[in-house]
Amino acid sequence: MGNEAGEWIIHGVTWDDPKCIHDVDEAVEYINRVGFLPLFKNEIPGFSLEERTVAEYWWSDDLVRVINS
Repeated sequence: MGNEAGEWIIHGVTWDDPKCIHDVDEAVEYINRVGFLPLFKNEIPGFSLEERTVAEYWWSDDLVRVINS
């Protein structure tokens, strides 16, 4: 997550991106395969939960979307 011009930006992917993690089970599977996964973007491109999920689903007030995603 970066702060650009005073605004926090989540660097995510689209839902149909092959790298996209869609739910907790997929996240656990990926983490078990690679060993660990940082939460936020870092020096290693694409190696964070932030960069493997859809940005619009982070901190959403829409409980239906969050629960059903």
